[in-house]
Amino acid sequence: MKKVFFFLVAASFSLAVTAQTTPAPVATKKADMKDLRKDLRELKQDKKQVKQDVKTGNGRGQAQAVAEVKQDKQEVKQDAQKLKQEGVKHPIKRAQHQIRKHA
Repeated sequence: MKKVFFFLVAASFSLAVTAQTTPAPVATKKADMKDLRKDLRELKQDKKQVKQDVKTGNGRGQAQAVAEVKQDKQEVKQDAQKLKQEGVKHPIKRAQHQIRKHA
């Protein structure tokens, strides 16, 4: 009888402890899509900056803007890959459509 009592007490403590632990926060699809849209907007702005620097002949600004475009493209690819793993079909096209829809 004593063994059963101790077993029940230990089981209740273990359940209480596991119920109080919080799991690591998981990024949602909605937040990831928002991040992708933000990156696409930045990419568009940087491309405009490159065109403007080429037009004005600003070599330093052009080189810096080209580097930013390259970095933004990498971020877009990473975000798209992450969203594909989460089950979103054609994340870049969806994000571009959402940007045009709400612009």
